[in-house]
Amino acid sequence: MIQSKLTPNLGSLSDPMQEELMFAVQNDFPTCDGEHPTLFLPRRETILTVPQDEWVAIKPYHLVLQLVSRISARVFVGLPLCRSPKWLETSTQFTENVFVSVVFLRLFPTWLHGILSLLLPSTWRGSAYIRTAKKLLVPEIWRRRALWQSTQEGNPDKVDLVTENLLSWMMQSAEGQENDAAHLAHLEIVISLASIHTSQMNVVHVLYDLATYPDYVEPLREEIRNTADADGGWHKSSYTKLRKLDSFIKESQRRNPPSMLSYHRVMSQDYTLNDGTKLARGTHIAMAVSAIQNDPDVTSSPEVFDGFRYYRLRQQPGEGHLHQFATTESNMLNFGHGKNACPGRFFASLEIKTILVKLIMDYDFKFLDEMGRPANLKAHEFIFPNPEGQMLVRKRDVKETFQF
Repeated sequence: MIQSKLTPNLGSLSDPMQEELMFAVQNDFPTCDGEHPTLFLPRRETILTVPQDEWVAIKPYHLVLQLVSRISARVFVGLPLCRSPKWLETSTQFTENVFVSVVFLRLFPTWLHGILSLLLPSTWRGSAYIRTAKKLLVPEIWRRRALWQSTQEGNPDKVDLVTENLLSWMMQSAEGQENDAAHLAHLEIVISLASIHTSQMNVVHVLYDLATYPDYVEPLREEIRNTADADGGWHKSSYTKLRKLDSFIKESQRRNPPSMLSYHRVMSQDYTLNDGTKLARGTHIAMAVSAIQNDPDVTSSPEVFDGFRYYRLRQQPGEGHLHQFATTESNMLNFGHGKNACPGRFFASLEIKTILVKLIMDYDFKFLDEMGRPANLKAHEFIFPNPEGQMLVRKRDVKETFQF
C-alpha cells in the first residue's frame, strides 16, 4: 500500500502536508511574543519559559512530535479526523507505550513475555489506545463507505472530497477479511507506530546539529531561497533540488542513527553462509548498520561531522542520483536495502524536509547558555534524542520568513 499508493501520490500530497504544517505551527509552535500555544499532548510541557529578548526555551522532542503527528495524520486519515486531539494523542502515545513494553520485555526470556505483558502498565495503555483508534476510525470508515455508495447510486452532491489519504486507499484495496473496519483501524495505528517517531527523531537531531554547527544555517537558507526563486514559487519538485539540506539530514542520521542494528531476522531453518558460518534454526541475526556506515573504508573521517559530505559526493560524475537521504546502498542501511528497504522512506524524506524548510527559514535556534547538544539516550540498540533536551528559539524578521 505504501509503495503502490502513498509514494506515487506524494506529488499531490505535498500541498496538504504544507497546509497542515502551517496549521501546526500556528497552533503548537511558540509565537515568541509572550503567548503560549495550545498543546494537545497530555502531560507535556514543550514551552519552558516566558520569552526574554524574543527567545523562547523549548523541548524540541515534544514540540517536533506535535508537528510530525499532525502532518502524518493529514496524510494517513485526512480531514477532519487528523485534527482530532484524541487521534493525535492515540497515534503518538501508542508508539511510546509499545516501545516501553519492548525495551522492558527484552530484558527477560521469551517464555516470560506473555505473563509479564499482562502486568505491564505500558501494555495496558497500548491496548487501550488500540481500542480508542477503533472507536475513532471505524465510524469514519463506515461514513466513507456510505458516501461512496451514494456516489455509485447517482448522488454526485454527496461525493466525498477528502479521499486522497492512506485510509481511503486502504479501504479501496482491502479484500476479504481486510475489509473489516476494525482490522483497517488496527492497521492504521500500526502504520503510525512505524512512521511518526522516526521522522520526529530525525528532525530533532537535525535541529540539534544545526545549533551545534551554526555555520551551515545560512548556506541552507540560501539554497532554499535560490530554489524558490528558480522555480517561481515552491513545488513538490523543489524539495528534490535541496541537495545541501538532503546531505545535512543524511549526515545527521549517520551520526545519530535510530538504531545500531537493523535487518533483525530469526532463522526459520539451519543455514550455512559462504564463509562456513553456521546459523542454527531459531538464531536471531542482525546487521551492525551503524558500524558499517561509520567504517573508515566506507566513510572518510567518520568521527567528523561534515554536513555537506554527500552533497559533494553527488557532484561527482555519474553519482548525482546517489548518496541521497532516501536512497539505499549496501553500506548505508538505516532504511534497509533491496527488496526489504523501508517503503515509507520517500514519504519520511518529504515530511522531514517540509518541516525543516519552514523551521530553518522562519526561526533561529541555539542552545541555552553554557549548554551544548543534549546527549543522546540509548536503550538496547536504539538511539534517540533526549526528550528533556532544551533549546532556545526566536522568530526571524517577517521579511525573512518563508511561505509555501
